[in-house]
Amino acid sequence: MENNHTHPRCMYKATIAQFLDADPTAVFGQIVQSYHGIDQTTTNEAWLGEIEVLRGALQPWRHDDAYIFFEYDIPRLGKRVDVVLLLCGVVFCLEFKVGQ
Repeated sequence: MENNHTHPRCMYKATIAQFLDADPTAVFGQIVQSYHGIDQTTTNEAWLGEIEVLRGALQPWRHDDAYIFFEYDIPRLGKRVDVVLLLCGVVFCLEFKVGQ
């Protein structure tokens, strides 16, 4: 997997270690820069919340061969998954409800 943080099907991708080592505002900036919709405060708050939660939750997998993708497109469904994690050979699709 290449090391740049963009991918045609998602707004951000990285190894778990890269994600955890990155400045959270840089991760957020990459997602915002890749976003093609209307910039909404609630969307931005959701992404910031997701980044914060995941930075805490993913620490145990820092040294594993593991990856994270934000806003992953699934063309056949016409939908986007908030976060996809590849951990220990398992694909996790996460949908977040952040805020109220």
